[in-house]
Amino acid sequence: MSNQNDQPAASFSPISRTQVSEEVARQIQRFIANNRLQVGARLPTERELAAQLGVGRGGVREGIKMLAGIGILEVRQGAGIFVRESQRLVLLDPSLVEGSERLELLKKATAARRILDCAAVEVATLAATEEQLAEIRVYLQQAETEPFRTKLAHSIDLTFEMMIGRATDNPYLAAVQGEAHRYFRMVWEHQGFLPRPAGERSEQHMAILEAMERRDPHAARARMEEHFDLQALAKAGPDRRQ
Repeated sequence: MSNQNDQPAASFSPISRTQVSEEVARQIQRFIANNRLQVGARLPTERELAAQLGVGRGGVREGIKMLAGIGILEVRQGAGIFVRESQRLVLLDPSLVEGSERLELLKKATAARRILDCAAVEVATLAATEEQLAEIRVYLQQAETEPFRTKLAHSIDLTFEMMIGRATDNPYLAAVQGEAHRYFRMVWEHQGFLPRPAGERSEQHMAILEAMERRDPHAARARMEEHFDLQALAKAGPDRRQ
């Protein structure tokens, strides 16, 4: 049992049995951010974490393994669990910052999406099956009609890009893309405006898909780059709601 005196006060809450490891990982990240733990800080033991989170040690172990796999934690055999990369609470809860800073976060989250989605569409253009391309076309045709267009809002973009990610036939790329989308969604929900008019977005989606259907990866990437033109985002304001 580690010495409680050299550990910050825990602030965990019990979690449900579904998706235990993912929720364990999220709560550990928030714990690191809330306590401003720096690189090298030691976390509670697996047993202590399991007790505080109200889950089994297996779920805790898997959550720790997830965070170790992406470089946030380091497990030293016989020594304990240590922070390898400090966490910023603003990335976990964008509501804690002012609107102007959230706008900057939205721009950065969009830039991360741009890097991954432009790479994904280039790969998917050659890797996608005809069935996957047909599925994307059906989705766009349905999503860009009312009432779906208003109801889905930015989810049209994210679902379209997610379908492209799946079509790469590369689960690692799709997983990293999913994380970028998750951060974008969190900031988006606290900022609340569209970066481009719905009609323009629809045209861009179709242009991307048509390039994919022609099996032209360079054109598909170019159309996706246009889709992520950050100048449009910079001009957007809180009054531009769908």
